[in-house]
Amino acid sequence: MTATDAAFAAVWSELGGDERRVLLEIAKRLAMGQRTYGRLDIDRERRDMQREASEELFDGCVYLACLSLMKKA
Repeated sequence: MTATDAAFAAVWSELGGDERRVLLEIAKRLAMGQRTYGRLDIDRERRDMQREASEELFDGCVYLACLSLMKKA
């Protein structure tokens, strides 16, 4: 077991069920990204993470606004 694995296990054991469910969803997204882009290697990453994060946040805002309008209809 690596130091990262041990640290993750220690934090995991302190979390409640809903917090674990949130982390599971994040892990699923990471796995999906790995299938698309390959294994994450932060030291060699060439994608513009700041640009991609901004685009994703704007997309999320659009989806939330749409949901808000759909609930009012």
